[in-house]
Amino acid sequence: MISYEKAKMGKRMMKKFIVEGELEKAAFIGLMYQMPIRTGDAVTLRKSDLDGRIVLKTASKYGRIYTNLYVKPYRIIRQLRSLLNSINRDSDMIFTRKPEYYMRVFRRYQENFRLHDFQRERLMNEELLESQRRKKQFKPGQRFTVELKDGKRIFKRVSST
Repeated sequence: MISYEKAKMGKRMMKKFIVEGELEKAAFIGLMYQMPIRTGDAVTLRKSDLDGRIVLKTASKYGRIYTNLYVKPYRIIRQLRSLLNSINRDSDMIFTRKPEYYMRVFRRYQENFRLHDFQRERLMNEELLESQRRKKQFKPGQRFTVELKDGKRIFKRVSST
């Protein structure tokens, strides 16, 4: 079973920051729980890296755009997109502070896991979903027996035990 507990915590924190009026913190937490992005890359995100709901941010570690298992860029929800566009309207930069600031803020609110755990949970859940999808697609040759009953053919599946 796939767990989205940390993502749910992130969503609750995002809503809490929005209610408090801390839009920059809310946008940062929202971005962290919706896509597996490194903290340093999230802080350097620009409005020009957003193409509608698609995030075209290049990872500083690998030099490639953040993509999912299907090699498609990550999409964010509309609420987060409008939040990211509303912060720092006069600049292309979205976040104004260093990564350490956001880590400190997050640690103050949640002590049982780190910001990096959002990234790990997202990637693990993607792998689990992909393996489940592959299992559904693969169906070995099913064997049937055919019986005649009252002039009708009845197909019965032979169990493979």
